[in-house]
Amino acid sequence: MSKIIAYIENTVLAVSLGVMSLVAFANIVSRYLFHYSISFTEEVTVNLFVLVTFLGAAAGIRNNAHLGFSMLFDKLTGVPKKVLIVFSSTLISVIFLVFVYFGYDMVSFQVESNQMTPALGLHQWIFTLGFPIGCLFGLYRAIEAGFIEWKETKANESGVKA
Repeated sequence: MSKIIAYIENTVLAVSLGVMSLVAFANIVSRYLFHYSISFTEEVTVNLFVLVTFLGAAAGIRNNAHLGFSMLFDKLTGVPKKVLIVFSSTLISVIFLVFVYFGYDMVSFQVESNQMTPALGLHQWIFTLGFPIGCLFGLYRAIEAGFIEWKETKANESGVKA
């Protein structure tokens, strides 16, 4: 299951970054060659950037790429390390859960009020949906990382490879 989710994360990240780059580049070329700005480019790039930010955070958790915590984490052993695992995993999970809740609330409001994007005239909730979905991926990865770290710490204490 984790490999499928990783594939989805990576694919959506790659496609989103590709579309963002293409749209932004097309707008630059259009502005300089034709003196015409493509109106929807900012709308597309900003909304995809939100999706990429939260999916990227989830991918970072999956790859253990958040280095700021590792210096302290690597020095701890036993109970203090387990406490830190539970604390950090719980804190990150709660934050993502709050983001999912308020993201869902925001999407619901946009559906009810029939908000449309200014340039493309699409329903705003289509773009906003990237926020709670990205946070759901982050929530999943935070919980998964907590379990993996716990298992590795327990295995290291008993001398068994996880």
